[in-house]
Amino acid sequence: MAIAPENGRRPSVTRRAGPETFGLALPPVELTVHSHLPGLREAVTSLVHPLFEVTDAVAPSAPHLTIVPGGDRALPEPQELRTVPQLLLHPEGPRFAVLERSHDRTVVVRDGEQDSAPLVITATPDTRELTVQAPDARPPSVRAVVRLLGTLLGAQLIGRGAVFLHGSAVADNGASVVILGPKHRGKSSLAFLAVTLCGADFVSDDTLVAWARHSTAPPTLRGWPKRVGIGTALLAGHPARSAFEGARLRRHQAGVPGAAPEAAWSTTPEGRKRLFVDLDEFTALTGATVATDTRPTGIVLPRADRDRRGWRIEPLTDCAEIVDESVLSGSDLRNFNDYLGLLPGPRPEPHVRGAVLKALHALPCVRVDYGPDVNTDFPRFWGEVTAALALQNRAGR
Repeated sequence: MAIAPENGRRPSVTRRAGPETFGLALPPVELTVHSHLPGLREAVTSLVHPLFEVTDAVAPSAPHLTIVPGGDRALPEPQELRTVPQLLLHPEGPRFAVLERSHDRTVVVRDGEQDSAPLVITATPDTRELTVQAPDARPPSVRAVVRLLGTLLGAQLIGRGAVFLHGSAVADNGASVVILGPKHRGKSSLAFLAVTLCGADFVSDDTLVAWARHSTAPPTLRGWPKRVGIGTALLAGHPARSAFEGARLRRHQAGVPGAAPEAAWSTTPEGRKRLFVDLDEFTALTGATVATDTRPTGIVLPRADRDRRGWRIEPLTDCAEIVDESVLSGSDLRNFNDYLGLLPGPRPEPHVRGAVLKALHALPCVRVDYGPDVNTDFPRFWGEVTAALALQNRAGR
């Protein structure tokens, strides 16, 4: 399913006065959110829709979160937080400081991230209810709430057998091409150019989740909402450059248009920079459509080489190893796992996970070595890549 922004912009959401209740889902899992933060639904929608579905419909059986500003329990002083058990998931956060934990009640502080505010979370897992105290309705608080919501959805998905991958993907008519490989191989660059120059639908530039409804069903692939990273060297001569230059991007915002410094637009390898845009900013600036619940149909393993001229496409017979290396585990799951059990886990479905991995292992696969001149002839390059995957697919039937 591809979602097109209206006139290149995210459809508007009516801001309601007073508390608001909405559903948040990444099928097959969902949450019910009851918010007392003004404008939270609108802010959540701008950051996660359509990869997460924001709806009026709520499921009575879904875990229930109540979001309140401030609250009865004040945020502890830093000294107090240093004296309680702590779970630091990454040097840059998040951190969970455990204030209280018993068989029926857990109270934690989620903090430790530079761009998000601390939250006080009170959980009663037996009732599947959480109360989240945010300092206010400003962007740092909203981003912290969004990340917590994503963690709770992700943990439920993992319990249902979902596989999280570090990779990019684009789609055409619901069929997605998955781009995998180590860091700095050009995954995000290929996805950005395929979307903006070849009309592909955007799936993700960094994180993917694959899942199946049962162990014999084909897997579906969906992106995970997070900021899109764009190498500014890609925008040299790109039709969207002027739009990005004049944009007030949240990550780089200094309160005026063109907030990214001019040095960020360097096209030399030494001065290469990245802009980071939220999903609604990305679709508004590029006119891109976003695809959800796609069918993975092929894998590309890119190897960017600044000294190479042209490109070479090599069909591979086995991509199982690179798929397994791309599966997130350990600390890489810090944003997708409920380590403290704030919500009861779903019934595990390990057979689904095994079946999803087996299906990904069996996809046709090509390795692509390419140089910087691909940027100026990208439609022909991408046409040859997708044609090679289609030929591999037919050969394997």
